[in-house]
Amino acid sequence: MKKIMTLAILGVLAFSLIACDRATTETQAQTTATTTGSSTTNSQTTTAGTVTTGTGTTTATTTTEAVDVCEVDPFAPECITTDTIVLSYADWGDTELNTALINEFMLKYPNITVELRQDITGSGSEFTGNLINAQTAGILPDVFAIDNVPTGINNGMLLDISEFFDIDPDTELIYDNIKGTAVYNGMRLAIPSFQFIKGIFINMTLFDTYNIPLPDKDWDYDEFIALSIEIRQAGLNDSVFGIDPWYGALDFESTFPTQDFADVGYQTWDGTQFNFTSQPWIDAYNAKLDLYAQDVVGNYTAEELSSLGVDWPWYDGLIGMKIDGSWNLWMVDAMYEDRNIEVGFWPYPGGDAGQFPPTILDFSCVSSQTSYPKEAYLLAKWMTFGREGWLTRLALMEDRGDTYLDRYPIADYPEVWEAAEDFIFYIEGLIENIDLLEYSKPDVDKWLPGYKAFWEWVSNPDNDYFTKIDAGLVTPEVFASEWETKLNQLVLEAMALIGQDEDE
Repeated sequence: MKKIMTLAILGVLAFSLIACDRATTETQAQTTATTTGSSTTNSQTTTAGTVTTGTGTTTATTTTEAVDVCEVDPFAPECITTDTIVLSYADWGDTELNTALINEFMLKYPNITVELRQDITGSGSEFTGNLINAQTAGILPDVFAIDNVPTGINNGMLLDISEFFDIDPDTELIYDNIKGTAVYNGMRLAIPSFQFIKGIFINMTLFDTYNIPLPDKDWDYDEFIALSIEIRQAGLNDSVFGIDPWYGALDFESTFPTQDFADVGYQTWDGTQFNFTSQPWIDAYNAKLDLYAQDVVGNYTAEELSSLGVDWPWYDGLIGMKIDGSWNLWMVDAMYEDRNIEVGFWPYPGGDAGQFPPTILDFSCVSSQTSYPKEAYLLAKWMTFGREGWLTRLALMEDRGDTYLDRYPIADYPEVWEAAEDFIFYIEGLIENIDLLEYSKPDVDKWLPGYKAFWEWVSNPDNDYFTKIDAGLVTPEVFASEWETKLNQLVLEAMALIGQDEDE
């Protein structure tokens, strides 16, 4: 503080001296702005004052450093091409929202026209198959969603966007557990777009029917297992089961170890390898086999469904808890309106280390065929994880009367979360899920090479592991080592091939 005051006094004295001696002052200022399509620079401004006194000449110079607009925001409108260009975009999402988002993008960047491609149909793997057809025809969209990033890599569809992603200040706000996905040997070949929450739908009405208290939101997986058994026992005569599983099978081995150890990822992936021979993975696999053995997991025959007169036992209120993703939050309103069943969405149960919500990632890519990579990246960001895109999305959702979010930002934007508040209090348990997102453990299903091939190997007729496991012919203590060796081999080999063509 003393130094600042001294400088201020000297400045006043110098000014007074100049005024009293009627000095000749010359001011020279130059500001230069240069726009080249990718960079805009404001050069430094210099002001010089010359004072003649009886003892000589004194010169005082003040310099203001240059401010490079494009260093602050490399994707500001003046930092991209000024040419009139056309980009195309495709995903399997909400067409109405996509159209509105694209219109807002074009308002900000009026020289860019974006076409929403309707010719690439389907969702998931069907959509990706149609992308491959478009690539063959030379009409791959500039930006697109994909259900399996390695499939896109193997077909040469994806552009390395590291040069844009790495200079984007917003990417610093992406949650750490998510930021490292879709990076292959130093190349970023896809952008994590949204995260969906894997949680537990709870039939609150069924709990009330059997006088079973609802669990706390900060429950653990031992409580979850005990409750599933209690529900089954209470509703045995009513054909009620405790759990509706994740896509037809329990997934404890994928998620329980992540709850007991803060540094253990999905399916024990540690960033380098899988660790199925770890005791937590084996224990989790045995825990799910035990629930199947106790007949706690929803397992209706066609004859039973016919006699009960139901098509979907969960929707009709015959199952207490359902492991599912936030994309099915529509069930909360639908089940209440159609069946008078009250449903909540509880956070996934934790373990010894706390609660780490499993999340499912979607990905967006920039085409290897695009003529405008920087602008395509900008569009991909806008449609997925970008701050402005999210604020636009939430405003549009509010205007059309949406009540909840089924997908969530992958970056920690305070203003986005503030704007999202009205969409996360609507469903019981959802806010507790949201509060845990910074600790999420994302899946590897859609981005890790070799992972998909591994499960094909597990279930092929030569191995047929699942049939053997169901029959009790092989136990986790035995096949864990076989699986670990095979999966790590496939991942290592597949990862080594990525970028090999570029090196040759």
